[in-house]
Amino acid sequence: MLVECVPNFSEGRDLATIERLAAAVTAVPGVALLDRHSDPDHHRTVLTFAGAPAAVSEAAFRAVAVAVEAIDMRRHTGVHPRLGAADVVPFVPLRGVTMQECVALADALAERLARELELPVYLYGHAARRPERARLPWLRRPELEGLAEALATPERAPDVGPARPHPTAGATVVGARGLLLAFNLDLASSDLALAKRIARAIRESSGGLPGVQARGLTLPLQGRVQVTTNLTDLSRSGPGLVFAEVERLAQAEGTRVAACELVGLMPRAAVREAAEVLLRLPAPLAGRVLEDRLEAAALLDPGGPLERTTALLASPAPDAPGGGTGGALALALGLAALRKAIALSRGGKGALDDAALDALEADLPTEGELLLLAREDHEAWAGLLAALQRPKDDPGRAAAVKAARRPAVAVPERLIGLAALVGEAAARVAREGNPNLVNDAALAAELALAAGRVGRLNARANAPRAERPDHAEALARLEAAVATARAAAG
Repeated sequence: MLVECVPNFSEGRDLATIERLAAAVTAVPGVALLDRHSDPDHHRTVLTFAGAPAAVSEAAFRAVAVAVEAIDMRRHTGVHPRLGAADVVPFVPLRGVTMQECVALADALAERLARELELPVYLYGHAARRPERARLPWLRRPELEGLAEALATPERAPDVGPARPHPTAGATVVGARGLLLAFNLDLASSDLALAKRIARAIRESSGGLPGVQARGLTLPLQGRVQVTTNLTDLSRSGPGLVFAEVERLAQAEGTRVAACELVGLMPRAAVREAAEVLLRLPAPLAGRVLEDRLEAAALLDPGGPLERTTALLASPAPDAPGGGTGGALALALGLAALRKAIALSRGGKGALDDAALDALEADLPTEGELLLLAREDHEAWAGLLAALQRPKDDPGRAAAVKAARRPAVAVPERLIGLAALVGEAAARVAREGNPNLVNDAALAAELALAAGRVGRLNARANAPRAERPDHAEALARLEAAVATARAAAG
């Protein structure tokens, strides 16, 4: 059973708050944070996470609780329409879960938010309790500035919770919906009226493309305008069709689409549609995609951990997982080999008795800790990259970079420490454990040394130049452990 949640928070500039929101999600076992997207003009962050339904619901609640505590809507300004700190929290069925089960998740979360956080909550999409509330634009129409007056009316009273805004967090919208693509198109123009005309022409409510919601916005930090869209029915209108139509309308008025932006993740069907429309390939494209055919022939496991891991590490995207993530995964493999060597050294199969092996194993990290560390390394790097990419004249950039450096240094330093534990334990097992498992123990030591070295490189690279840590002692311990393991292996 797999559910996706894509909450939108009214914070796109304060990295420390964004980190807290992400950490609230990743702290819940069984939940994977798949993507996070922050935009300073929209002043908005979108998290995409998935997992078992109960775990996803818990992660959503924890993230909203952080938003209520950390985001003060009284000082909030941004170009995106919003009602509150945790603006919208949708549940999306992915695998083995029905839409009705997602409606039940939405209902339960709404009740909990009202009860524990005193938030007024609207229910939308398939969870809407009134037909007009199914559409998010209708609910957002009063925006934050008109929220208090709207909540006090019978027409717009909340579905759950008090009929007044939270003092600092406004209101929240919770719902259940199908897959949606948030797709923004920046125009090579600063003419807001033009962006609004194009948005009006393409949105379904004005007689435009089916399943398309659109608005024209200005992006003051970028000096241009944007047509921001939600594509709610990808079977009728995908990103290729939307791009082609916006480009046609823009060219008719003497400009063009300068750039496009995805908010969150794109389903494979949308990629196919874009290829069919923009590359003018004959539809349906599904049968012409290599991975699709391999999967149909059972020659490729699309969800296999090795395929996923190598694809992530091979990605050329600057914010994709890198060396630190690879180091933590390598250490997890080394730890697995070491645990095998320990297990097969029990019962007097080596010079270490079971009590000594128990003590040795008790000091080791778990594979789960190392896999979590791999994820944390990726998130720490992505956070630092986002801070570094803020405009040089942004007054909050220096503080954001400083805050982002802390986890970007702390995570690889933890990797070094854990690598030293694994490496020294592996050396002892190679020397005194089951002689038939010496190569497994030696492998663990070698991988621990590699993880420690890449951890040191990352810790130094991510720290300010004047504060670069050395970690010479930990690396010396690892090198000695490898030398011992190599000698035992012959």
